[in-house]
Amino acid sequence: MMATTLTWIYADRTKADPERRHVVRGRASFAFSDVRRLIADAALSEDFLRLWPDIGKPQQNSFVATLLRLVA
Repeated sequence: MMATTLTWIYADRTKADPERRHVVRGRASFAFSDVRRLIADAALSEDFLRLWPDIGKPQQNSFVATLLRLVA
C-alpha cells in the first residue's frame, strides 16, 4: 500500500499528465501503469545516481539498532 500511495503522490506532483501507453476511448485520465513507467524511466536514467553522489557505508540509525537489539 505504501508503494501505491507514493506512486500516486508522485503523480500528483508532476506538472504534466503522463502520456497514456494504452489509449482507451472516452478516457482522458492516465493510469497507474503510466505513472509507474515514469518512475521506472527516471530510476533507469543516468542522472538518477546524482541524487546520491557518495555511496559509501551507510550510517547506523540508533533507533533502528535499538529496536533490533530488543527483538534479538
